Amino acid sequence: MAILHLHNQTWKYTGPIFDAHTHVWETTNLRQNIDEQRELGVKSELVIAHSSEIRDYTEQEFPHTFVFAKYLSTQYVIGSQIEVVLSEIETMREEGFSLAKMWAAPGWRNYFKNYEGVFQLTDRRYKPIFEQLVSNGFPLLLHMSDPDTYYASTYSNAEIYGTKEEHLDELEALIQSFPDLQFQLAHFAAQPEIHRLPRLAEWFEKYDNIVVDTASSRWMARELSKDPDAARDFLIHFSKRILFGTDGTLNTSSRQATSPSMSPYKARLLAQRILWETNEHETPLPFPDRDTESIGGTFINGLNLPNRVLKDLYWKNGKRLYDF
Repeated sequence: MAILHLHNQTWKYTGPIFDAHTHVWETTNLRQNIDEQRELGVKSELVIAHSSEIRDYTEQEFPHTFVFAKYLSTQYVIGSQIEVVLSEIETMREEGFSLAKMWAAPGWRNYFKNYEGVFQLTDRRYKPIFEQLVSNGFPLLLHMSDPDTYYASTYSNAEIYGTKEEHLDELEALIQSFPDLQFQLAHFAAQPEIHRLPRLAEWFEKYDNIVVDTASSRWMARELSKDPDAARDFLIHFSKRILFGTDGTLNTSSRQATSPSMSPYKARLLAQRILWETNEHETPLPFPDRDTESIGGTFINGLNLPNRVLKDLYWKNGKRLYDF
């Protein structure tokens, strides 16, 4: 079936969109990309600003538009420079940040190849970080694991990277240890795979302090499309706990993702709108998915979610959590 176009398409949901997971690494092309977002219905977003300077510039140029997340350096955390991390948290509010972001996915081992020992966020040495987030009232956007496809390829050496089950166990232990810390778990808590949804459902039932976001588009489309009925039931049942997010980089070049008229951000947004709002069947993902290129690519089967669920997903959940 031909790929739908964002323009000239009557979408099921016609309200504003909050993108709960984006990045800004630099200011190049930022205005151009934000203008495009506004044309596509994205009225606000949670931005992971990778420096205070970027945050200051962005707020000056686009006041009262973003919720800002402070990136807590993986280098400092893994390097056990805890005092540096605590100092960063202490100044977050005055710097205009509303939450923190941490990245502790298995790929960190590629950047710290000389690291010796075991790195687990549940280790007692990292406890002060989470305690300080709680005492300052900051939520935490946390990326702890990756797609099953990565563990079958990039992370196939479990002696180096560990297993996904180990990482999910670690994540659950962390959630359980800090019940007063609000977690936004990136990428559907690394569990959009259909066979993993029952465990994520158990987490939602057991822990009131977690929500998940739907970044990234290819991962969500690839996995949730495998059983649209099960995925749809899950989204409907837990509609108050899921935030729309693209994992888009707002200052990337607006050049094509699949064609001259399709920017990378637009392609990500299009993929998810097809997934959430339509009953499309076997519609090609509008940008490459390197995890499925060798078997013909990823195809989207739409979930055709009810409008009340779409309102929660795209806007109301983010508004309730971050009060933007």
